[in-house]
Amino acid sequence: MAPEGWERKQIGDVCAAIVDCVNKTAPVVDQPTPYKMIRTTNVRHGRVDTESVRYVTEETYRTWTRRGALRDGDIILTREAPVGEVGQLRNADGMFLGQRTMVYRADDALMDQRFLYQSMIGPSLTRQYHADSAGGTVAHIRVPDCSKFLLMVPPLPEQRKIADILSTWDQAIEKTEALLSNARTQKRALMQQLLTGKRRFSEFEGQPWKEVRLGDVVQCLDNKRVPLNSSQRNEMQGDIPYWGANGIVGYVNDYIFDEPLVLLAEDGGYFDEFATRPIASLSYGKAWVNNHAHILRAGEQVQTEWLYYALVNRNILGFINSGTRSKLNKGDMLKIPLELPSLSEQERIAEAVGLADRDVTDLEQQITKLRTEKKALMQQLLTGKRRVVV
Repeated sequence: MAPEGWERKQIGDVCAAIVDCVNKTAPVVDQPTPYKMIRTTNVRHGRVDTESVRYVTEETYRTWTRRGALRDGDIILTREAPVGEVGQLRNADGMFLGQRTMVYRADDALMDQRFLYQSMIGPSLTRQYHADSAGGTVAHIRVPDCSKFLLMVPPLPEQRKIADILSTWDQAIEKTEALLSNARTQKRALMQQLLTGKRRFSEFEGQPWKEVRLGDVVQCLDNKRVPLNSSQRNEMQGDIPYWGANGIVGYVNDYIFDEPLVLLAEDGGYFDEFATRPIASLSYGKAWVNNHAHILRAGEQVQTEWLYYALVNRNILGFINSGTRSKLNKGDMLKIPLELPSLSEQERIAEAVGLADRDVTDLEQQITKLRTEKKALMQQLLTGKRRVVV
């Protein structure tokens, strides 16, 4: 039942325009132009990436926008690959829709565009996108269904107030994301300097570093355990990290290692054409590690945290065997060269990078907290369970 003064309507009843893309691939050019195509991969997490785009000629742009040019504030929905991603376009200059996308524009007399956006990224419509796309070989939303999604519509003044509140949360998230981006950049720069010796702590100036192979300073522990499947992991739910090639993939109540370890991905989809290194992880205490990760125990010459950061910073693409399934073989891994400072300097480097790492982690946790709190607020405000004072 709708709250007093609210109505339940189809999205097509409150929009001035819902426009489908041209459903064929636009011819692209290699060099940048003012004309950019928005693909489904550009729409993520409520935003539209206008940087990682493909370019077209002016003639193609005019052909593909013959139904109308995009405007700032337009809301874009992906119908397929993936289904149900929503983003709001901030700078529409030269942009046009690629395949499998729809654009939504509110009727100003009935719907605030910002409220429409919050509704479209909210839990109710998100469920509808996936419900409507189920049942086919490839999940997709049919074009006729794109105007039938149901949403709760309060009076315009209440819409604007709700949009104001939720937009404040969005601004807080974006500011924190900007801080996170800056912290990650600073951490990468610090690692590049400290882990290559370009920057030294004063007390270690003039002390030479030693060239070693990874196998000279670590013990690679054999691990014959096969990966647990999803049902096995569900049966073993606990608080012990279950590690795979891409980090923690679950938690179990059994363990096979109980010491600080560095884990390196052995195989998987992490060595694609864009990769510069395998995934490296740090494991402390009890852990289950499947057979998709190499397990390294630091020897007497190397400090565990320094070893982890050194491998994260090291480009080891040349040690990966390409093929049907790219793999970092044990023998090749142990030949990876390292520039080894003294243990004291390793500890200082690990401490400095660790502080930067914690700054990144703190900001990541802040963002997660903000998103969780906003989601809970959306569930109340967008359904009328919690009313606002206009």
